[in-house]
Amino acid sequence: MFSFLRRGASALALCAALSSCERIGTRMEITHTREISQYEATPKLHAYAQERFGDERLSWKTPEGWARAERSQMRPVNLTFGPNGEGECYLAMLPGGAGGVLANVNRWRKQMGQPELDEAALEQLPKKVLMGIQGVFVEVDGAYTNVGATEAKADHRLIGIIASLGEAGLFVKMVGPKALVVTNTAAFEEFVASLKLRMPQ
Repeated sequence: MFSFLRRGASALALCAALSSCERIGTRMEITHTREISQYEATPKLHAYAQERFGDERLSWKTPEGWARAERSQMRPVNLTFGPNGEGECYLAMLPGGAGGVLANVNRWRKQMGQPELDEAALEQLPKKVLMGIQGVFVEVDGAYTNVGATEAKADHRLIGIIASLGEAGLFVKMVGPKALVVTNTAAFEEFVASLKLRMPQ
């Protein structure tokens, strides 16, 4: 009880020192600039925050002509390709495996307007390695309906790998207009081969 009260008093003291615990509601534009010293490293344009501050756990090579898109906790690597960024390729890591390999294969197939597979058909799918783990390789053509979309996009192709990392699911997925995906399949394989998890030093 005494420890709880002491922590509460410390929090109140901190609030007082900062003059207010309320969230700042007004955005401020930073206008100050400075010249980069010749002794500083050249800044990396379009870098993620983790790259700027040295907390990048994953490493990979972005294929030539591809671009980095905004990423999220569920998509630590998110890339686009094509003249207008109409193709996408991302790495996702989901706790609990998101229902298992078969459920995720069928989820992808449903997005492409294709029927589900059973366990026997799943066993016949080819295998590919993703970050050192053997996974199931999926390739399916059809009319693609993205999550939250109401209309399907005709003549698309989805390729990806689904692997299990303990109780987590590891996914790499590439989808876009079929002709565009076909011409970028080698780049996809290059990207997958480059994905690595940096180990603590």
